[in-house]
Amino acid sequence: MFDYPTIILLRHGQTEWNVEGRYQGQLNSALTLKGKEQAKVNALKLHKHLGLKREFKFFSSPLGRAKESAFIICETLGLSKDTIIFDERIQEFNYGIFEGKTKEECARVYADELRAREADKFFYTIEGGESYERVNKRLYSWLESVKDEKLIIMVAHEMVNRALRGIYSNYSNEKTLTLRQENDLVIKLENRSESIVN
Repeated sequence: MFDYPTIILLRHGQTEWNVEGRYQGQLNSALTLKGKEQAKVNALKLHKHLGLKREFKFFSSPLGRAKESAFIICETLGLSKDTIIFDERIQEFNYGIFEGKTKEECARVYADELRAREADKFFYTIEGGESYERVNKRLYSWLESVKDEKLIIMVAHEMVNRALRGIYSNYSNEKTLTLRQENDLVIKLENRSESIVN
């Protein structure tokens, strides 16, 4: 087992679909004004914590809401957007047939699928989508590719970040599934544990 780098883990700013309670997955929704402000605030937390004097690699999910958040972070900190590495392995959990729909709509249209997923949330594969087990496989591949880095800043999504936190800190599947990350919460993963960056 290789040592993991230190990872500063950000979630994209609030989106219109976050407000509406829709499953986004690998579809996209625009950042709200609040979401854009959250990305700026997260950038300032990075600056305060790191001073940005240390060498780091900046990764982002290629999905629009993460990309826009990463661009805002670069603009706020005076970094070139060319420093961002977009990697599909850290894009959001694929919600398949649930994407674009509210939880209430899914409860009406896909009641059986929702029940089956709740019964086996980590391993259940949503039709047209993924399971957490499959997400973990792509995250292990990404971690293997960055194992020689010292410090990484990463802008991604709540579900994929949840899975990464579980892998990094060696949490049980059950604990991993309980993890939350609000849009303005910045998490530091270091030495196989996590803390909050204020």
